[in-house]
Amino acid sequence: MASRFFKPSRIVAVALVAAAAIWIFSGSFSSHDEPAAKTAAENPTIPIQKVGVAMATPEKRERSIILSCVTEADHRAMAVARGDGVIIELMVSRGSAVRAGEPIAIVSDEGREAAVKQAEAMLAQRKAEYDANKRLIDQGTAPRNNLPALEASFAAAEAGLAAARAELEKNTIKAPIDGIVDTVPVQVGQAVQIGAQIAEVLDPDPMLAVGAVSEFRRGSLQIGQNANIRFVEGKPVNGTINFVGLSAEAATRTYQVEARMINPDSAIADGVTCEMTIALEPIEAVSVPRSALIFSDAGELGIRIADQDSKARFMPIDIVDDGRSLVWVTGLDGPTRVIVVGQDFVKDGDPVEAVAAAEADAPAAEAEAPAAPAKPPA
Repeated sequence: MASRFFKPSRIVAVALVAAAAIWIFSGSFSSHDEPAAKTAAENPTIPIQKVGVAMATPEKRERSIILSCVTEADHRAMAVARGDGVIIELMVSRGSAVRAGEPIAIVSDEGREAAVKQAEAMLAQRKAEYDANKRLIDQGTAPRNNLPALEASFAAAEAGLAAARAELEKNTIKAPIDGIVDTVPVQVGQAVQIGAQIAEVLDPDPMLAVGAVSEFRRGSLQIGQNANIRFVEGKPVNGTINFVGLSAEAATRTYQVEARMINPDSAIADGVTCEMTIALEPIEAVSVPRSALIFSDAGELGIRIADQDSKARFMPIDIVDDGRSLVWVTGLDGPTRVIVVGQDFVKDGDPVEAVAAAEADAPAAEAEAPAAPAKPPA
């Protein structure tokens, strides 16, 4: 019975079963250990970076646009010679107040008055001819078809007289607008031709403050907005925006802006340097250090914050106002920890240890400070 149990074939079969069991058993353990090792390799421990943060809370930000400008008269016109001649009389000088249509200079006649007398004589002759022939036509002794020619001749004489009188009026040069004479570039005895400049007249009321605004700020301006204009001596004057340019200057890419100021006593002169301030509607914004601004990989401007889970996160922002060291931005809804020290050394999702910016700067300052010299031996 025992010999039958220990047959060689049975011993080989038992050995094979035992070997298979050992192989399967060892494989189950190794399969449990490999995923753990793989997970540990793929997710190494990320070191926590210490960063300096500053609290940023949205608040109402008063905004304004400040432009360098220069004053310019709203109305100016040049009185010019309308006929050739010699200046024989000047009725004005620089600073004279004039009314539109007032004579300001007289030029020599140059035969224009004689032309008027000739035209008057011609008109009288044509009128006499017309009256005589008209009576003959009415009596039936002259053909009626002569009447249109007589009427045309009389009308031509009237037109000639009107033209001669218009030429005679060119002897007198008149003020084009109400205002003050600013320049008189001619003198008595000077020969002038048609179009020669005789006097420039400025109307000082109203006066304009003219400046230029960037394309970024242009959309914030509207016709009718109040503007405060300050001059070199510090005196402020209120004005109103009456023009915002639609076409940019090719060289500067800026748009012209004009503000109108009431100037009844001519206290504001033309061509004076000034500064224009236009107040804008306040906006909810937060102030952050200029150094905290960064660009994302996609080139978007923003800042990096430490979120509630103490992880770094990029936030896109829009700049609404700026100063020397601070900028006011929108894009943050509530109190936020803005990373101001170390924001360039972390990326989105990195765990961070947020400390006050002053504490984060202290170790760096200590590291940069030179070591104290060793004391000499006693």
